[in-house]
Amino acid sequence: MNRKTWLSGVVTAIAVSAGTLTLTAGPASAATCQAQPFSSCVAVSYQVLYVKSIRVNGRCLIGPSGQYSNVIIGHDETPFVQTYGGARCEGNTENRARVNIGGEDANRYRWIWVS
Repeated sequence: MNRKTWLSGVVTAIAVSAGTLTLTAGPASAATCQAQPFSSCVAVSYQVLYVKSIRVNGRCLIGPSGQYSNVIIGHDETPFVQTYGGARCEGNTENRARVNIGGEDANRYRWIWVS
């Protein structure tokens, strides 16, 4: 492979990675929830090792258990949650882990337990 072809591949990979990162949300453990009235931020607790990421209403959440102050759901909403064995919600790693949706805590986070 010549240098020009290799460099083109690297630039493409970086562009694809950058595009992927804009669609994901990482945990912010100390962030304050700024949700509007009648809505909550999302918090996730992974209780199994075979789930590495989840989608909440189409938004990929990556990282360990934690709070996501930039992901908001309504109080009366039952969020659609999908679980994945891959670290970035890869479609070929989707699995069927059990998901429980809890109520809002004192910090305005609504917990999602994955077990």
